[in-house]
Amino acid sequence: MKKIKLITLSLTAFFAVNINAMTLNEAVDIALKNNFDIQGKKYDYIESLENVKSNKSNFMPKLDLGYSYLNRDDANIGELEEEAAASIALSYNLFNGFKDLALTQSSNFLSESSQYSLNAIKQDIVLNTKIAYIDFLDKKNELETYKSALKLFQEQFVDSMNRFEQGLIAKNDLLQVQVNTSSAKQNVVKAQGALKVSKHKLSNILGGIDLTYEVIEDLDEKSLQISSFDEKLLDNRSEIQALNMNLKSIKELEKSVKSGFLPKVDASISHNKYFDGLSTKSFDEGEENQNIAKLSASWNLYNGGYDSAQTEIYKTKYLSAISLLNKTKLDIKLQYESAKSDLEVAIDNLETSKLALLQAKENYSIVKNRFAEGISTSTDLTDANYLLTQAQQGFNRAYFDKYLAISTLDRIFEKNSY
Repeated sequence: MKKIKLITLSLTAFFAVNINAMTLNEAVDIALKNNFDIQGKKYDYIESLENVKSNKSNFMPKLDLGYSYLNRDDANIGELEEEAAASIALSYNLFNGFKDLALTQSSNFLSESSQYSLNAIKQDIVLNTKIAYIDFLDKKNELETYKSALKLFQEQFVDSMNRFEQGLIAKNDLLQVQVNTSSAKQNVVKAQGALKVSKHKLSNILGGIDLTYEVIEDLDEKSLQISSFDEKLLDNRSEIQALNMNLKSIKELEKSVKSGFLPKVDASISHNKYFDGLSTKSFDEGEENQNIAKLSASWNLYNGGYDSAQTEIYKTKYLSAISLLNKTKLDIKLQYESAKSDLEVAIDNLETSKLALLQAKENYSIVKNRFAEGISTSTDLTDANYLLTQAQQGFNRAYFDKYLAISTLDRIFEKNSY
């Protein structure tokens, strides 16, 4: 019966651990949901939608209610000491030089630009999450590598101590192994600190969730597949589309300013009712109700050159935006060439590091056997340990570099789904 309980507890612990295991895809999903940069961009996009609604309101009529009360302490002949008036007026702008149309179009383009910017930040967060996730795995493997090196040095120290007591090696050889063991311990401590920092960085990009009890799973080899990339698709990047929308918005703002050179036409109708003071009693004489229809037109002939200056300002902004667009296109092209080169280098390095790791393992095994037979020295075994550690780190780095290069290319062509 005790054995059954023990097995049950073990299975419970096993499933508890695996419940908290996190994959890369799960980390990306959490980041897209919780990341504060994305949340900020979402609010910017919502604000842009409200700006569209705000500008569209200019096409709607305006309805106003009014009430006024007047009290004179010394009324003149023909005036009342108290009088009040209530009115309801409906007004509509018939023409204002197409300003409202231009402002609405501008806000529409800015809203589309904001949406593209939101898409861009999501793509950035996906890549940054992968970078942080991979950095954690890299730091974890680095710690394991240093622990393995420390273990080998500790075994070497025990063996060297026995040899020293037997008079087979000199004391300086023993001290050298002891120093190397202490140095290996320091490497382990540093790697442990780096791993903690890396986990905090991953937590931050995931919105600050607690990763204390989370198990970060290794990468899936299947996810290392390289996609096909067409350089012509770089112009479809969200950043470029956002800038294109911004250009269109500036053009519409320039049109809105030019509307100042055209006349404006407004129409209104109102109903007015007059009262004798604060009471609801209408005047005894004259018209107690008044309906007014009004059509007015105005044309500003000169306003100090304000409209002309604003037009030039928007032309300058347009040229500046074009420069930014061209620079962004060049930057994206450079990103692509750099990432493509990084992938080619990473693939070559991975193959080279695989061979180097196999050779380092075989070399350490040979030197260790020769050391046991008294053929190789303690220094030879130390050097073999260092070579093995470097080869293991080189392989890990090349493996992760390949995945990072693939992830970067996916980001450049916006192939990350969310």
